[in-house]
Amino acid sequence: MSAPTLAYDALLRLGLPRAADIELDERRLPARVNGRTVEGVLGRWVVEEGWWTDQPVRRSYLELVLAGGRLEVVFEDLMTGQWYLQRA
Repeated sequence: MSAPTLAYDALLRLGLPRAADIELDERRLPARVNGRTVEGVLGRWVVEEGWWTDQPVRRSYLELVLAGGRLEVVFEDLMTGQWYLQRA
């Protein structure tokens, strides 16, 4: 069995995104994530890459504080409108 590649190792550390149930408020910001109340937004950024390929990526990320102090990173796929959890 060969050693994993660097890209594979990085993917394992980052984790694969999982679909999330996100309820939005009137500003279109997450108010609840999988039933847990969002208490605050720590950061927001957009990733746009691969625009020159057949599979471009356009995502709007948010780092959130949920009830109880849990931190979560979520993103909206700007191509499909679907929301995901991005766990470390």
